[in-house]
Amino acid sequence: MHTTMNALKLLNGAVLGFLLLLPMPGWSETNGEDLPRLTVSADGKIDVPPDKAVLSFAVETVGEKLSDVQKENQERVAKVMEECRRLNIPSQFIQTTSLNVIPEYPPPPRRPSDGTLENSIPRIVGYRVVHQVKVEVQNMEIVGKVVDRVLQVGANRFSGIAWGLQNEQPTKLEVLKQASAKAQAKAEALAQALNLKLVRMIDVSEGGVLPSPPEGRYRMAMAMDSGGEASVSAGEISIRGSVLLVYEISQK
Repeated sequence: MHTTMNALKLLNGAVLGFLLLLPMPGWSETNGEDLPRLTVSADGKIDVPPDKAVLSFAVETVGEKLSDVQKENQERVAKVMEECRRLNIPSQFIQTTSLNVIPEYPPPPRRPSDGTLENSIPRIVGYRVVHQVKVEVQNMEIVGKVVDRVLQVGANRFSGIAWGLQNEQPTKLEVLKQASAKAQAKAEALAQALNLKLVRMIDVSEGGVLPSPPEGRYRMAMAMDSGGEASVSAGEISIRGSVLLVYEISQK
């Protein structure tokens, strides 16, 4: 019996010692006192010239017989793609984005005074085939030439140019570094002005990094002194990002 009591005492002592080693809720280096926090944010922006252009074209054909309309469309699209390859654009940068076949109907008949219509079922009088193509050009010197040549050989609709970067990641990282440095400098300036101490940084969050297209998207003009070839000005792309920092602070 005496041995059993001693064993229980030893067990209770071991359990109590283990519990004392566990972290207590809310207990920290500040002895349970939550320090006030300072939250700052800052933006970064870098302007860079684009090094790629994505051109959007379409070949549209119309006719009464669907097979003839499709054949004409396919022939013109083939010429567009061949011309792009002739301008040293790799095949993987030439992509069909959509192909639509749209029935054509005559104008609706005028409703007679008695309110009846003899032919209520619309009659197909032809077809319209629209083949949209996206072309990525990485040689900025030939963008205008590509637009001009593609429209000459078969495309009859041009939707515009989207400028971009082949690799955005290095610029995005530089933007985040810039934003982080600005946020840190802002926190230090506030702490100095308010006679505060930045104890430690407890949270960092990224607000996202997004590229903005150049002002005006693109500008195209027919340069008559160069044989009518399109003249294109890309401008610059703005890469923007933001960072938010949270510090624990105390009085000096």
